[in-house]
Amino acid sequence: MEKDLGPFLEKYQVKPEVIHHLDPGHKILWVLEAPNAEAVRDMIYASGLSQWNDFEFYMASTMGQILSWTEKLQPVW
Repeated sequence: MEKDLGPFLEKYQVKPEVIHHLDPGHKILWVLEAPNAEAVRDMIYASGLSQWNDFEFYMASTMGQILSWTEKLQPVW
């Protein structure tokens, strides 16, 4: 798959990190590193993957990033 998508991955600076097939539901978990969500979306449209696949995007953060953000929060009560 990456061979065919190579030019699109490079153009949009999208780097595949993990790809797993989820059995038996025939779904793919694809973890990507990219500059932003729009780069992933644009790569999917430009490559034609959107013509025969459904996509759901979930942005992810490391636990370190989450802890850093929460340390700066002011209590709400």
